[in-house]
Amino acid sequence: MTDHYSGLCESLSRIGTASSSEAIWSIVRGFIASLGYSYFVAADAAKVVGGVREATFCGDASADILESIDRAIVMERHPFVLSALRSSIPITVSHLRHDPEFADQPWIELLHDTVKYGEGLIVPVYRDHKLLAIFNFAGANPNLSAIARSALQVLAHAAFDRYVELCGGTAPPVYRALTARETQCLRYIATGHEDVQISQMLGISPRTVRFHVDSAKAKLGAGSRVQVIAKALRDHIIEV
Repeated sequence: MTDHYSGLCESLSRIGTASSSEAIWSIVRGFIASLGYSYFVAADAAKVVGGVREATFCGDASADILESIDRAIVMERHPFVLSALRSSIPITVSHLRHDPEFADQPWIELLHDTVKYGEGLIVPVYRDHKLLAIFNFAGANPNLSAIARSALQVLAHAAFDRYVELCGGTAPPVYRALTARETQCLRYIATGHEDVQISQMLGISPRTVRFHVDSAKAKLGAGSRVQVIAKALRDHIIEV
């Protein structure tokens, strides 16, 4: 995954300086292709209840597909939306296909062919415990490893943050320098380590690890761990 880490860091850096939403999504497409994903779509979570066509702000879903979904399904009860509301962790489309809760519903037949006949991930974007956006990445045989899922989650957060900035959102703050411990903790998290593992490697308690991460989040203006990692990688505060 070294090449993918390098590609992710480069993509995050380019997203951070993208001058248009089209540029952001072009960068996203380039990176997801390296993981075997050929399709993606993203929707504004706050608008989803009004219909997926209104909520979708980028991606490959055609107007016909979006209209069909809106006619057949109440979006706030769509498996993609429910799974994103219940957890910030990415989930596979195949997992939802086999969930008895969503059986006997027409949602599968209304998916884009890439999602219907391949595999995909639902990636929620959270900030301050609030669901802001939902990304769907899919491909014929995409990389579904834990590292790939983490990379796509970081990518989605960074892309959405920059999209919001370009749409008139708040400009990013001037960051206060992180301490060495804060940087260490972020780097270990970015490479897939849990708090307990980090505490053992650094000789500190898991609670202290969480303290350093929370401090880094405050300094970088991030509302979640995923967002702070995205910002740290994008701005070359950490390298993986």
